[in-house]
Amino acid sequence: MEQNRFFTVEKVEPMFAGGGRDWSVDVLRCISCFMVCALHASWQTMPAMRGIVDPGTMDWISGAAYRIIFGSPTVLFVMVSGIFFLSPERHVTAKKIWKKNVLKMTCAYIFWCLVYALYRIHVMDPQPEITMQLVIQEWMVEEKHLWYIPMILGLYIIAPILRPITASGDVKVFRYLVMIFTGALILNTIYTWPEFPYGELYIFPILEKTPMELICEYTFWMLFGWIAYTYRPGKKFRYFIYAVGIGMAILGFIISLHNWSFALDPDAATVTRKFTIVTFCKNTALFFFVVTFFRNHEFSERGKKILGKLSGSTLMIYLIHWLFLDIMFDHNFLYGAGVSPWIGVWIYAIIAYIAGGISGLIVQTVWKRIKGIFR
Repeated sequence: MEQNRFFTVEKVEPMFAGGGRDWSVDVLRCISCFMVCALHASWQTMPAMRGIVDPGTMDWISGAAYRIIFGSPTVLFVMVSGIFFLSPERHVTAKKIWKKNVLKMTCAYIFWCLVYALYRIHVMDPQPEITMQLVIQEWMVEEKHLWYIPMILGLYIIAPILRPITASGDVKVFRYLVMIFTGALILNTIYTWPEFPYGELYIFPILEKTPMELICEYTFWMLFGWIAYTYRPGKKFRYFIYAVGIGMAILGFIISLHNWSFALDPDAATVTRKFTIVTFCKNTALFFFVVTFFRNHEFSERGKKILGKLSGSTLMIYLIHWLFLDIMFDHNFLYGAGVSPWIGVWIYAIIAYIAGGISGLIVQTVWKRIKGIFR
């Protein structure tokens, strides 16, 4: 344990080093995946997100609240990827990454782009003439939420380059990485802060002429995921992180209420996006809480089985949940009966999550049967 008064950090040996399984990471994957479903449900079901409700109304406030609660779950997935792909204890080679992960994700991306293209054609009004040119044209259109797949593919590809950093075991290097990562996020937050009048004058030149903006992005989230998992804060320091995470979430919500357009526009709502200190503090607090609380939690054998199956279905849930949300939204499910968006978001998210999980279990079962035939 590194003793630095309040800021105590302890190196934690990963459970999978000896062939075991850390169920806290599976819990984190499941929570992150549900946050994705809930965030997208809020986009589709919240009247405020569709520009129907005037700023300041209760429906609009509920939309802003959910943007803060469920915002930026992608970085949690990236942090989990860092745990698996950058841990020196795991034998992860470039050949294995390309053969298993890159090939699998690429095939999934191509297939689901086609599925969403066919669905878009199906719901077009008026219904167009179905031609090969139309199908290919829609196939090439970037599906809203599938941008995650090419991004994570890029991280998988560069993972072998990052592994020597984590394998070095140099605590000073890890501390420095966290410091410059935090500093870059603070600069980026100040620059995009709606009330800061001199961002263009003072902060933008720093971000533009140095790699500080690049440091905010996913590569460093992946490195930080492994560092945060391996070097666990002491109890007092951890409680401090929890308090800061909650405080930052409240601050982000206040900013959203103070500046209507800043919260309403998904492209402008920078306090809820991936590369700000608000997101960093909120998601770091959630990360530490989950991996600390569930690391030593005694799951029953049945609980482990269910959790393992659900965790193994997170990719399928991510790929298919938007389709279920679209179908429910297009058929005005619930909202025609006047269901409140406060409740509707949870119902939409739970249905999409469960439906995606069932789809994942079906695919896993069928794939095992197919592999069994060729053994």
